[in-house]
Amino acid sequence: MRILLDQDVARVLTMADAVAAMRGAFQARADGHLTSPPRAGFSAGAVGLRWTPGALHGQVGLRLYMTGVSRGDQLTALWRADGTLRALAIGPTVGRLRTGAIGGVAIDVMARPDARVLGIIGFGAQGWMQLEAALAVRPIERVWVYRRDAGRLAADAAKASERFGLPVEPAPNAEHVARTADILVTATRADAPVVQASWLAPGVHVNALGPKAQSGHEIGLDLVERAALVASDVPEQYQAERDFLLHGTPYTDRIRDLAGVMTARTLRDPTAVTLFLSHGLPGTEVALLARAAEAAEARGVGAVLADETW
Repeated sequence: MRILLDQDVARVLTMADAVAAMRGAFQARADGHLTSPPRAGFSAGAVGLRWTPGALHGQVGLRLYMTGVSRGDQLTALWRADGTLRALAIGPTVGRLRTGAIGGVAIDVMARPDARVLGIIGFGAQGWMQLEAALAVRPIERVWVYRRDAGRLAADAAKASERFGLPVEPAPNAEHVARTADILVTATRADAPVVQASWLAPGVHVNALGPKAQSGHEIGLDLVERAALVASDVPEQYQAERDFLLHGTPYTDRIRDLAGVMTARTLRDPTAVTLFLSHGLPGTEVALLARAAEAAEARGVGAVLADETW
């Protein structure tokens, strides 16, 4: 059994690797080979525990994390078909890579092939991952980013520009980001819409990662109404959540499965606005940790525990 810390996962997996693993997982979902039970958990007062289980190609796993805390360690586990543990990953990197890479698949499937300008509203940890994912699937030439903390925004934009070798510029407001983007990412914790549909040019694709509950949502119904195509990685779970922004509305039935959109390969209308509602498909952690374990085994990365030592 191999134990991987965050730095080990980052060492053996690039974002391009993660996107490839997620593309394979969505193909398996389309083929009926990915098992994706709904995420589950419990609350114990102000805190709780959540897990997202799944199975793929004879391997079973889950990601486990606390709720009600600002930061918390995460554990992702992968079992072989014979019941032995293959790998444990400790830390948030598997989860962050998974979410970023799913966003990369959505961009690759739904955004215009000629998209060159990326806009990110909410340039925190996941906004950074979405930037990496977009660069893995599109020849991005310019990036506009915005977050409310102006000091951190300027520092993070400069860091990203140096890291990726292209202009990553702090925007004065969210509207500027939305109006200039070919691909727009919203990755906030906002409880009110941060973007208006009227700000978007024809042909823009939007990845929405933040809150989508009736009690608080970073996008509004105007964006759903404007979108010619709305997809999610796990639409069935959205349809079961009574607090979901679109619950009880005709729009819920419009949400298509990203796996189906990916395999359909229909011609995209270059003037249509498209929208991806990111939820976090259970089972994708299994695919990603399996890819990380394979790479780590080949390169001798991580700590190995022999069966007789534990």
